[in-house]
Amino acid sequence: MFFRKCRWAGFTVFAPEAVALAAASQRSSARRSVPKMHAIGIDYWTPIHGFFAESGGFLLYTPDVPPFPVNTRAVHYLVEKKYLALPREQVLKEQIWDKSKADRFAKAVAFIQSTYMTIQVIARPTQSLDISCLELVTVAFVACTAFTYYFWMDKPLGVEYPIKLHISTPMATILRDAGDIAKHPYVDTPMDFVEQPGWRAWKRREMFRNFAGMGQRPIPRVPNDLIPPPFTLRLAFPLWGLTVSYAAIHIAGWNYDFPTASESVVWRCSSVIMFVVLFLWGLAEVMAVKPGFNFTLTLLGIWEKENTKDTPWRNWAVDAPATVSAMLYFVARTVILAEAVASMRLMPSTVYQTVQWTDFLPAFT
Repeated sequence: MFFRKCRWAGFTVFAPEAVALAAASQRSSARRSVPKMHAIGIDYWTPIHGFFAESGGFLLYTPDVPPFPVNTRAVHYLVEKKYLALPREQVLKEQIWDKSKADRFAKAVAFIQSTYMTIQVIARPTQSLDISCLELVTVAFVACTAFTYYFWMDKPLGVEYPIKLHISTPMATILRDAGDIAKHPYVDTPMDFVEQPGWRAWKRREMFRNFAGMGQRPIPRVPNDLIPPPFTLRLAFPLWGLTVSYAAIHIAGWNYDFPTASESVVWRCSSVIMFVVLFLWGLAEVMAVKPGFNFTLTLLGIWEKENTKDTPWRNWAVDAPATVSAMLYFVARTVILAEAVASMRLMPSTVYQTVQWTDFLPAFT
């Protein structure tokens, strides 16, 4: 658990826009589950339940298969087919939220602190105060983090112990009754056949399929890096705009006073590379949501969407440039972070001055 959290912490530093993407997609999936569960009589189901299920909070026990996590679609299917009873007292919203390591108040405080920091940076130029590179990087980070906190407002965080769901029907019977849709061997769990089409299209790359203790089948937990793809272009395009805006913030440091001219050039090149990569690569990820997109493409180097025709052109036409772009992005992001710290050795004197908020108040005579 500790190493998984460290991995996510590092991932957040290098790609906060990807964490915001994951949060938005998880929120969309959790909210989509609510009307579907209400339609089959589970009228107490909320987005909190949806987040909990998508995070692997429900563990299914069957007579013939080791326990495995089930998401909202699997729970919906089992309840609809009368395999699973889901009494209200077993999945009370309060009980689920009580497992969370951070409540809405803690999230709200963090959001307010981040907002204040951003407002302070925006106000500095109005009083002819310089902004440090570290502050600019922090504002870009906060911009993504603010959206992440909003998308995850209803998500229980840090839950370590799942809720156990027991059914008496063997999984073999459930698969047999499902018919042709369940005839293919499963990849992660026996309930793979009820996944949404978008989820079936994206699969973990072979090299990561057994990574970080995920070699057991069915998998014992939901992978930490599971990022459901946006279901529609209506969600994909705003997320693309968020990632592009994140990169554009770094370009605002174009005319900053750096310790040396070469460092200024390095900052400009790195910020432009980040912007171009997120603009073009992000657009490719958006187009992958469309049903007619039939090219192989990887997401974060972990998840892969394969084409159906398996030709060299469709295998590499999009994925090869995207892979190179991802490498360039990593290098550029590393340089930006390093320069944000290195530039602190020599900064304009006004960087150390604070904003005088009283100057914004109207003067009465």
